Amino acid sequence: MGDIKPWENVPEKWKQPSTEFDGRVVHNKKELVNYSSSSHIRIWYNNQAEGYEMHSHDAMEAFICIQNNYEIHANNHEYNLKEGDILFIPPNMLHEYINDKVGVRFIYLIEMNSFFNSRDYKSIEPLFFNAFLCNEETCPDIYSEVYKLFMDMNSVYFTNANFWETTVYSKMYQIFVAIAKHSENMVKTETNSTSQSINRINSLLRYVDINYSEEISTEQAAEYTGFSKFHFMRLFKLQTGYTFHDYLTLKRIHIAEELLVTEKPITDIAFQTGFNTLPSFCRAFKKYTNYSPSEYKKLRLNSNDVNHTNV
Repeated sequence: MGDIKPWENVPEKWKQPSTEFDGRVVHNKKELVNYSSSSHIRIWYNNQAEGYEMHSHDAMEAFICIQNNYEIHANNHEYNLKEGDILFIPPNMLHEYINDKVGVRFIYLIEMNSFFNSRDYKSIEPLFFNAFLCNEETCPDIYSEVYKLFMDMNSVYFTNANFWETTVYSKMYQIFVAIAKHSENMVKTETNSTSQSINRINSLLRYVDINYSEEISTEQAAEYTGFSKFHFMRLFKLQTGYTFHDYLTLKRIHIAEELLVTEKPITDIAFQTGFNTLPSFCRAFKKYTNYSPSEYKKLRLNSNDVNHTNV
């Protein structure tokens, strides 16, 4: 990659609105995001053949293939993106780009911590336990709307239009509203459920967000919503994509990932996140992340490398 700058070999239309950006930096597998013009947003036009190593960041990432395919590994899953595909990668998820050919794609890094901590987000959080793929097959009801909103972001970011940061955030919130609508549409289509029924599941998700370390059985969760166990199991799986047991486990692992980047002992993390024994925590963490807790902790904390790239 040498001395190539990220704004070189890029069409004039898609060059960064300012040149203070000097590449991407990864330290301890954590990308130190260099946002644009004191904002909390960075958008790239990327046409390089190189991939990008395993990393995570505090920002939400969205990735859109424009020309040629692209492979992304995220949270122990492989995504082979085709032209037009949109992939959302939530904050702090380890991921890497695998690429050896020239193509065109847009990459969006947007800091949205306040939203990810919000009440509204909890209703769609299960969709983001892994990366979320949006295309004409997975989201036919909202894909065109979401794609257009991202292109609208480009039109204000790359032209440095007045209030471009506010406009980008407005479009991003509209995208999440569309995703919430998609989630409701899927449930209503399959079960003829009402919004009131969906709201009961959402209330349970918010309850689990606070009480994930407690013992909560499927029977107790069904009772909380007021559904019979059978109806609850079917509705919960349709709305979240997971059984209640798997959802609770993934919620605990998601919290554990955040704690493992601190100096807190692994045993303490296991009990703090609701696992009864250290072995059960290690088995579950390995199953869902492909790393043992100690491997994950070492990966995130013990590397002293600082790597630079112009992707």
